[in-house]
Amino acid sequence: MAKKSLSAMTVSSADTRRAILKLVSVLAGPAYLQSDQNKPLNLQIELCMERIKAEASEGVALIDACAPHGRAMLSQAQKKLDALAELSVLHQLAMERFDVN
Repeated sequence: MAKKSLSAMTVSSADTRRAILKLVSVLAGPAYLQSDQNKPLNLQIELCMERIKAEASEGVALIDACAPHGRAMLSQAQKKLDALAELSVLHQLAMERFDVN
């Protein structure tokens, strides 16, 4: 996609979908699977959140086992979950504005 100036930029439904997919990919990291791309965005976000919740559970288990990296793993998972929850708000706006899903 060619760079456009913000003042001349017309945002389409496809542009919005691509942007949200990119953000999901960046925020979720390995929890995001490319194979999910054909699914509705809200489902993709939910799937990523479920995978990250599993990472958080693993972090809790590591904390319980006194593993030193358990807290960092849990903290990172919580940050990802918070960011994806905020992204779902933006997705809702995109659905209302552009019918993006």
